[in-house]
Amino acid sequence: MKSSGRGAGHPIALVFAAWAALGSGAPAASADPCSDDQTALELGRKVLAVQQALANPSGPKAMKAVTELGHDQRYYVMVRGWLAYQLAGDRSILEAGNAPEQDEVEARIDFVEKAIRAIDLE
Repeated sequence: MKSSGRGAGHPIALVFAAWAALGSGAPAASADPCSDDQTALELGRKVLAVQQALANPSGPKAMKAVTELGHDQRYYVMVRGWLAYQLAGDRSILEAGNAPEQDEVEARIDFVEKAIRAIDLE
């Protein structure tokens, strides 16, 4: 599996969006559909922030984006799974041995490991 910094985690972001659209434990019929839309929009922004953090782990707000969503008990399992999936893919790339973006992959592995510890130790 080849992963680039820019596309890292994209399929998982789609899962998050679908999950939010179907309802994340909220009542089936909401009294205010605008509120549901706003909640989904906010979640989508947080998911995109995590995706950006994985693409640019050295960014100033990268860890905050991951921990902000990961510390929310409603999304912890999804974020933890996303990070584990990303970590496994990046380790696989390194094991292949000839990744041209090896420094980027190593930096992302370091970031993801720290992020997992940060959300696990909340």
